[in-house]
Amino acid sequence: MFPASDTDSTYEEGMSVVTEPPPLTREQERLNQGIRRPIPVSTIDWQTSLTSHFSPLYGLDFLQDVNQLIIQQTVELTDVMSSLDSENRYTVKVPRGETIYYATESSTSFQRTCFGSSRAYTMRLYDPTQQEAIQFRRKLACGSCCTIFPLLQEMEVWIPPGEFVGKVLQQFSATRPSFALYNKQYEVIYKIEGPEAAFGCLMSKNHNFQIFSNDGSTQIGSIIHQWDQVQVAYNLYLQMPGNENNTRNKALLIGAAFLLEYMYFENSKRRGYCRCMC
Repeated sequence: MFPASDTDSTYEEGMSVVTEPPPLTREQERLNQGIRRPIPVSTIDWQTSLTSHFSPLYGLDFLQDVNQLIIQQTVELTDVMSSLDSENRYTVKVPRGETIYYATESSTSFQRTCFGSSRAYTMRLYDPTQQEAIQFRRKLACGSCCTIFPLLQEMEVWIPPGEFVGKVLQQFSATRPSFALYNKQYEVIYKIEGPEAAFGCLMSKNHNFQIFSNDGSTQIGSIIHQWDQVQVAYNLYLQMPGNENNTRNKALLIGAAFLLEYMYFENSKRRGYCRCMC
């Protein structure tokens, strides 16, 4: 055994001891890779919040917060040039201009030729998602000028896939146009009255129909047919009751507006004058 020399002691003092680094923890690995620790999130209320804020609108949903509507007929050049009546098309808009429904008529050419605006038809209203939202069914009838034995007008309102909402019925009156709106329980929810001594063969282009409560005591809305200088066309303006939140009742009011359109204003817009529609 040799004694330790000075050189050996110097060598040991000058040596650097290399030690291995401690292993990285999972937290340090996440930080090095730029990954943050996941934050615990409660998902208890996700079901209700997503349903209330992100559920798509369709059908009658577009009438939920609407109390004013504009019904405008869409007329193409071929319709103007042709001497034959074609199936009508309409847009139903809110006052700001957004279209919430597109309406298309379905009727026979025979009835359009022989009975004119008194014809029977089915009017389908489609929402912006191209789904059928409302359907109006009108029978062939003439009650505008026949005061002795009138066949009173009627409009049924349906919503897909086959739910009966109610109907609009013309009431016999010798002094002024009168209508009643019934729900599916056959209860009167609204009444509509037109100008005095104004009937189909005497009706002018501008008129105001008043919407009353079910007892007829209070006016709560109106259906006005008047000229729009901007659009250069006659439009129907529907003012619904401000406290009405039932979209099915609003659909009934739209159906009443379409019935008045055909009974009193369809021919005057096409011909430029009023003629009897009986």
